[in-house]
Amino acid sequence: MGRKRGEAMELSATGREIGSEPPRVVSPIRLIVSLMVVLFLAEALVMFVLPLIFHTSIAFVDNFADSVLLVLISAPFIWFWVARPLHSSAREVERLNMALAERAAELQQQNVQLQRTYAELQAETTARQQAMEELREKQQLLIQQSRMAAMGEMLGNIAHQWRQPLNVVGVKVQEIGFSHRYGELSKELLDANISSAMGILQHLSQTITVFQNYNAPDKEKSLFKVEQVIADTVQIIDESLARNGITLEVHSAGEPQINGYPNEFGQVLMNLILNAKDALQERDVSDPRIVVRSWSEEGRARITISDNGGGINEEIMAKIFDPFFTTKVLGKGTGVGLFLAKTIIEKNMGGCISVRNTADGAEFRIEV
Repeated sequence: MGRKRGEAMELSATGREIGSEPPRVVSPIRLIVSLMVVLFLAEALVMFVLPLIFHTSIAFVDNFADSVLLVLISAPFIWFWVARPLHSSAREVERLNMALAERAAELQQQNVQLQRTYAELQAETTARQQAMEELREKQQLLIQQSRMAAMGEMLGNIAHQWRQPLNVVGVKVQEIGFSHRYGELSKELLDANISSAMGILQHLSQTITVFQNYNAPDKEKSLFKVEQVIADTVQIIDESLARNGITLEVHSAGEPQINGYPNEFGQVLMNLILNAKDALQERDVSDPRIVVRSWSEEGRARITISDNGGGINEEIMAKIFDPFFTTKVLGKGTGVGLFLAKTIIEKNMGGCISVRNTADGAEFRIEV
């Protein structure tokens, strides 16, 4: 019963939509008024219009009974040709007015719904913007934390890089002192030791400049040479790799350039090289090696960082760029290095980063 009633309601609604008019019950008062109007018009036609048409008085019109008979005869014609069309037009106008009122009510309801939907979308957009801003702040915090971790690594590397040159400077100064004490200090020896010490000091100063520029945040994009960023990164970590018996090879061709953030790009290179270093040390690879290649192809810069550490387990290959995912022991890795590398390359610089296994290790590929 309920289903039939629903179908009937749907059919009724469909009928209203296509313009079908429901049956109407004519009011008795309206019917009487309509008949009186018709009779009045018929009488006016007989009494006034016909004499005007014939330009004279008609004999049978002057007779009251004949006039009434003529009125009754002409009334149906007046009803059919005059009153009925007018009545139908009035009903059609009324129906159209009702349909227009219903349509206006529907439009008003739709307008209210649209306003409500717009308000909901605006609130949702605001919430998403706030979420994106919070995500951006968290990413910046992760980048800063990663930089701090890399800075600790670099400070250790700089300490090792500086120790040997400072020892040399100390030896040169002592040689000058001993030569002067025993009267063997010559101008040639003095000039040679001063020149050697100044060369070492310039090298140390350059190391400080590279370290300072590397950690300075990029304010806007700039066109930079990939070779130079690779060289600066290698200068910072080369001593650490050599101390652990890891060979680092760098090959470049075509002078590739990137319009982006050089310091953030250097951070990506640093993370990838240090990850390769950790993999080589964990697996105790004999003759460990890391190879960095860069070239230009089809107007884009290509960079690969590969190692001979045995590769990445295929089961976790799809997860290594996820935030906080790490296979390192607790306290050894944070799981944000590769995630930040992907964020910097793909979101900040409009490039792409991928990884695959080679015959003897893993290879990360960057295209910008």
